[in-house]
Amino acid sequence: MPNKPGGYILNDAVGAMLGAACGDALGWPNERVSRSYLERNKSKGPLSEFQKWTRLSGGRYYPHEEIIGAGTYSDDTQLILCVARSLLHGQQWWDRFCHIELPFWALYERGGGGATKRAAGAWKNGIPPWSDERDENAVERYFDAGGNGVAMRILPHILFNADEDTYAPVAQNILLDGIATHGHPRALVGALCYGYALWKSIRRTDRLQFGEVIDDLLLNSKDWGSLPESNAASVQWLHAANKQVSNYQNLWVGVVDELTSYLSICREGISRAPLTLDDDILRSLHCYDRKVSGAGTVAAAAAVYLASRYAPEPMNGVRKAAYAVGTDTDTIASMAGGLLGTISGIEWLSPLTAGVQDSEYLQVMAKVLAAKNTLTGTVDTPRHGIRSQLNKFKEDLPKVNPGNSLVLPDGRLGEMVSVGEAHGKSDKFRVFFYRIVIDDGQSIEVSRIVKRSFSDKQPPVSTISIAPNVSQKSLGGRLISFWKFLRAYFTGWRALLQKAPPTRSTLNFGIKLPTRELNKSVWFYKEILGLEIKEKTSEIVTFEQGLVLVPDYFYPKSLYGGSETHTLVYTEVADIESCFSKVNDGGIKIVTSLSLWGNTKRMYFRCSDPDGNIIEVFSAAGG
Repeated sequence: MPNKPGGYILNDAVGAMLGAACGDALGWPNERVSRSYLERNKSKGPLSEFQKWTRLSGGRYYPHEEIIGAGTYSDDTQLILCVARSLLHGQQWWDRFCHIELPFWALYERGGGGATKRAAGAWKNGIPPWSDERDENAVERYFDAGGNGVAMRILPHILFNADEDTYAPVAQNILLDGIATHGHPRALVGALCYGYALWKSIRRTDRLQFGEVIDDLLLNSKDWGSLPESNAASVQWLHAANKQVSNYQNLWVGVVDELTSYLSICREGISRAPLTLDDDILRSLHCYDRKVSGAGTVAAAAAVYLASRYAPEPMNGVRKAAYAVGTDTDTIASMAGGLLGTISGIEWLSPLTAGVQDSEYLQVMAKVLAAKNTLTGTVDTPRHGIRSQLNKFKEDLPKVNPGNSLVLPDGRLGEMVSVGEAHGKSDKFRVFFYRIVIDDGQSIEVSRIVKRSFSDKQPPVSTISIAPNVSQKSLGGRLISFWKFLRAYFTGWRALLQKAPPTRSTLNFGIKLPTRELNKSVWFYKEILGLEIKEKTSEIVTFEQGLVLVPDYFYPKSLYGGSETHTLVYTEVADIESCFSKVNDGGIKIVTSLSLWGNTKRMYFRCSDPDGNIIEVFSAAGG
């Protein structure tokens, strides 16, 4: 197929980026809500307009309401932008994405999926989510993760590699991107299939025929359905995959067959249009089945179907996805919008372009990707992750007043725009929202929970919301500012690494523990309890808080009269609810559930470490 002229690819790249963001912003308010709820709360305006809405956030321990502005995008678009910025670093894009973008994203994520957040937590410590340094249960959960969190973010790879003559190098990048967070073939195959549809569509020079995208996918399933060739990073991953799953290749082939059957359903629905009801096809694809509706294969098939069905009227395709209540509305609408943008360009989005969050920044990023511009220099990857830097950044946010500038953990420069506040159901905590506009044009919001009694009167706090597009600069001015920011990327990042001291959330340790499996115990005390490694060798690990781990062969049973002796360890943590959640999510044995200690107001729980030592975890004194 001949390549499109550069101007057309540029137009379609912008259309794809904006289409994905607009679909995300339209669909996010309707994610996982009931039809009755939507009927009660929808506005009187047309369905293709952005809506302001209220989101319940905070989970079980810190429930609170969060006001979401009209046109605000969710984690789908946030991660698209993370990948896009990473690709600007050329061959080092994956290091940038895993070690910097993903960990920092976890600080400002909105609506992020569990698998992606868990993987980001591992990368915060500089550890791949499939590493044998992690707990077995955590690795197992990683290889069970088959959600659409990969497919929804891979658009930048297609915009950046639209000039590739074959899909193979694009597929390699998509696989590498995907394994950063997900290990199950449903996530990876879904992303490869959707990516192939994007790649073929953005390169097309002739008019798209009705249903041609689906026919092309079925005809060329080997191109997107084969496990891409491994490189240095994915070789280690594949070794771990085959260790976790008896025959990963067979599992992969089975998922390809599953997705091919979904595409056949889509083709049948297209062939019978307009007699076919879209809801019937989406139901046949299991979009309404809560158990599997978030799978990467389901999202890919649904997005391809809606883009094929509504190619002549793209806005109707995005609207149908965004209001298919009971499905994963934001992701399917985002993916359908991205694909429709590669087919139809930008003009159809004119009613929404000005209202979507960070519209100008999205357009700039699309153009930079399509032009295949990259930075010079190298990515400095912290050996032990950036958890300490992230904690320090978050702790320092209350010191930054609105109007003041700050350096972000990824090296970008920003300005504090406002500080908002939400009250919990009791007076035991409040949530502060720090709204930041970054020099390149992106706006983010970092939330911080403060636990203490707020029954007394507090000074008023600004609750000004960030508008979707906060800057009055022209697009040309944005481009100039954007490249200025790129030049500052490395300087700001290196300075942050040098200045940020470690943050300590765990207190009062001073004990040496013999351990049967050193790596597993290191994972427990570092990942779960939040201790920070001071020194590490193959025979001893010393933590900043005073704990020392050593192999148990240094201390044979003869020292204990022929029996194994376990130790009870006491520790205090700053956020005990968060620590308890980590223990619970990590599959660690809980000995005593979270409760009050005696007649005091202090919370505590007991668990066991990998060697069976009892750990008593208390909330910090006065907390």
